[in-house]
Amino acid sequence: MRRVVFTVRFILFGMVLAQLADAFTFTIGVSRFGIGLESNGIAASLYQMSGLDGVLLAKCAVLLTALGLLVVTSARFPRLLMWGGAATTSLGLLGFAANTASIFLLS
Repeated sequence: MRRVVFTVRFILFGMVLAQLADAFTFTIGVSRFGIGLESNGIAASLYQMSGLDGVLLAKCAVLLTALGLLVVTSARFPRLLMWGGAATTSLGLLGFAANTASIFLLS
């Protein structure tokens, strides 16, 4: 049982860490170079409507919703936890890598 709890916590921690790294590098990139370089149309539109706060609040809401869904369904659908955690972590790491590369290339 301890192994299962550790695995779930590890997956969720990785997911949150990857998404926070993406949000952090997004914030740095936008503050230095503006929103014009953002390839995500939803993020760019949110930024135009409500600024950086709106984008970060939306990202936080989506992350908390995903965390909640994965935690609630993890006992009954353990594969959903694995696949959902992997997908969310991968997207966060992809965003982090793209943001970091853009910042280094433009600096």
